[in-house]
Amino acid sequence: MFSLETGSIIVIPILLISLWVVTRIFQSDEKSAVKVLWTITIFILPAIGCALWYFIGPRKENSTQNSLYFHK
Repeated sequence: MFSLETGSIIVIPILLISLWVVTRIFQSDEKSAVKVLWTITIFILPAIGCALWYFIGPRKENSTQNSLYFHK
């Protein structure tokens, strides 16, 4: 069975990652509604929500990479 120490080993990293993800969400340039939806997802399903945000969440576009395509 799980003891308190085993649960802490699992919960604490997920909590820290969730807090980091939520701060990244609010620092993004997305609309407020998108930020709220991602934050609710992280609070309801922390581990799965963080994984979803990592794979399908908003991405910052690299302005130098984009500028290379438009310069002639």
